[in-house]
Amino acid sequence: MFRRSLWLIIALAMNAYTTGVMAQSKNFVWGINGHPLTQRDYSNNIDQQISALTDLGVNSYRFDVLLDAEGNVKKESAFLQLLARLKARNIAALPALMQSGLKGTTATDNYNKGYSQGYNFGIKYGSLLSVIEVNNEVDNKIRYRGKRTGGFPEYDTIKASRFINAIKGFIDGVKAVKPGLLVTLSVSYTHFYYLKLLQDNHVNYDIIGCHWYSNMGDIAHQKQPFADVLTSITTRFNKPVWITEFNYFRGTTKVDFATQNDYITRNISKLSEKGIIKGFFVYELFDQPALKARYPDEGCYGIMYKDTAGNYQKKDAYNGFKQAVSGK
Repeated sequence: MFRRSLWLIIALAMNAYTTGVMAQSKNFVWGINGHPLTQRDYSNNIDQQISALTDLGVNSYRFDVLLDAEGNVKKESAFLQLLARLKARNIAALPALMQSGLKGTTATDNYNKGYSQGYNFGIKYGSLLSVIEVNNEVDNKIRYRGKRTGGFPEYDTIKASRFINAIKGFIDGVKAVKPGLLVTLSVSYTHFYYLKLLQDNHVNYDIIGCHWYSNMGDIAHQKQPFADVLTSITTRFNKPVWITEFNYFRGTTKVDFATQNDYITRNISKLSEKGIIKGFFVYELFDQPALKARYPDEGCYGIMYKDTAGNYQKKDAYNGFKQAVSGK
């Protein structure tokens, strides 16, 4: 009798666990990065991008969007067409909005200008979006250079105040139009102090977008006081965490396709087991040969590469990531 009851308890527990995992998987955001509005290697192949996104089974596409000083999208027609095509495939857009027109102004002016930009953006595009990102990796723009962890007061305070007030203003402005619009802000490596600055300045964002590459080490085993980065971020800042950039450092610039694939797929499994992250984005969809001359380390991050005929082909990581998304 006792043994039968024990097995019943185990069966119920396993069923609850499985149900929880399935529910988490159903609501999980699988995404990939691209540059359909800003980079040459993405400029004339939107059909291929949409086809690859659909085949991969991702439900979000993160891409950079340039704004003018009033908060309007610079390539508005292309932007609206892209949103429509993604919506037709049930793929959410995650635009990383790059503010402009803020140089040389005070922190207070930046807040007011940012608010105006956000408000205008919300009026024009808010109904078309469920989540946005404001700027990208500001932690790296305000942090003093050198071998620093970013977890302590190692930041240019004047520059930080300008950036943070512009972001805060934009978020307040866009949420005045659409309060339910989610906002994610990105942070790299162990730059926890940037998140503290956001917290101290009462920036009203919703999701922490963590960026991690192989050269940063094991995300779950950093030196104290950072330790397990995802657990530390969640505990300290009490916000949902997405990994919005992830890849082998320099992609396949100096390693083979199998090494890149192993790093991505092995870590997806390790990270998902923790049950902390609510989204995972690979950086990025296509290699960018056009960048190699000026930025030699930036050209091979894709999970698809260009063959000698100029056609994109799948790397090992394409199929590895697709399999992870499908859960098979």
